[in-house]
Amino acid sequence: MKAQIYIAICCFSFIISCSESFEELNQNPNAITTDEVLPPNLLIKGTMLADISLNMSHLQRISGMWSGQYRGEIALYLGLFNYDISSEESNSAWGYLYNGILKQNREIAKYYDLNGIDSEGFLITAITRIIDAHALGTATVIWGDIPYSEIDIADVEDPKFDSQIEIYKALQTILDEAIILLESPDTDSGLDEDIFFEGDKERWLRTAYTLKARYYLQTKQYGEAYEAATKGIVEHEGSMRFTPLETQILGTENLLYRFMVGSRRGYMSANDTFCRDLLSTNEGNRNNAKTDEKARRNHLNAGGSTGTGRANIINGELTPMYLVSYQENLLILAESATRTLSFNQGLNQLNLVREFLQSEDSFELRFSSDDDDKTYEPYTEEDFEIGGMENEDGIDKTRALLREIIEERYVTGFGTFIPWNDLRRLRSETDIVVPVPFNRSDISIHPQRFIISQNELNSNPNAPTGISIFDPIPIFK
Repeated sequence: MKAQIYIAICCFSFIISCSESFEELNQNPNAITTDEVLPPNLLIKGTMLADISLNMSHLQRISGMWSGQYRGEIALYLGLFNYDISSEESNSAWGYLYNGILKQNREIAKYYDLNGIDSEGFLITAITRIIDAHALGTATVIWGDIPYSEIDIADVEDPKFDSQIEIYKALQTILDEAIILLESPDTDSGLDEDIFFEGDKERWLRTAYTLKARYYLQTKQYGEAYEAATKGIVEHEGSMRFTPLETQILGTENLLYRFMVGSRRGYMSANDTFCRDLLSTNEGNRNNAKTDEKARRNHLNAGGSTGTGRANIINGELTPMYLVSYQENLLILAESATRTLSFNQGLNQLNLVREFLQSEDSFELRFSSDDDDKTYEPYTEEDFEIGGMENEDGIDKTRALLREIIEERYVTGFGTFIPWNDLRRLRSETDIVVPVPFNRSDISIHPQRFIISQNELNSNPNAPTGISIFDPIPIFK
């Protein structure tokens, strides 16, 4: 792969000294070279920050516009909203993956190969495995086939593109390796440089299982998804999330805040979107006798300057950004239990989600005036039977329950790739997929993928060509 070397951040103090958001981390000309071998604790934060950027920045925002969660208003984002996109839009994310994450995690492995490994090294190695799996999983679900098996072979300049099915098999193997390390008594617990869990072995272990469940869900292996999720994240505080620094130093804020309130103010909004209509009092909304979405609607009100200095809305300056969450794990349990076990077990899991929504943890620092209006009462079987409040169109009650679970995934996953992934995964299940409208009247299929990075197309003759954003990726065909 003849890509130029991008940045690997050595320490967090470097990040907070920058004048730009860490979303731009690939642009630093003082990048670590391939000849340097630095201590892993100087690299691990950089790989984590690159993983945040891959999952929460430019391509995620585009996927949100393609799944009814944002609107592109002007300039580049208006074109992207209308599906006018080029391969150059993938360049930065491709760099995060291959140079900001995979390359630097291999530098960490090289350090241990040269210097030996101790109990902290086992922990850091397990964490890098999980970061690898998280990043690769995002990459393959948005691009399809990607290079992987040959990227570490020294004499291979142009690695092949592995099939998506092989990538998903590799993801499960990588996560299993991390789990073995985390379950070992030889592995330390505690790491100051870990910006997610401070090296808490148990929380990393549960994150690995939730990721296994996520990937089994994406490949429609619902029994395996349920089994993995039973060992996944079990509490809100166990969610893998980045919490911006309270110092409010420029470049360390919530990425959505940095985009919408910073240099791209006005390019994108959450106004007049399908998602916002779902949470409103308009026809076809989610509100019913047991549900009042006012608080969530306000939380997801990603406006312009409204995020300044706040952490109570999705693009608040200090609002945490979720990468792998307790809510996601519960919803994987709900969908996979409904599909493979029973209606009642799926309903029980959905009601655990609603119990969480009713808790103080559900929306960070909500507007106090909304507290009395936030209502998520438990559903009963009767609500999903024909004629019930969640089944007015008279479909099978199990399908009605699945429909509600998928819709809950859609609104819970705001600001992540989950809504777009489900829109593609479930496109043939027209009775339960969220009916997101098209952004253009001449389009009859939602975008199915991003185009491979132009940098890769220019440098690797193995890169696939002639693929459009409307060609389904293999697992969703």
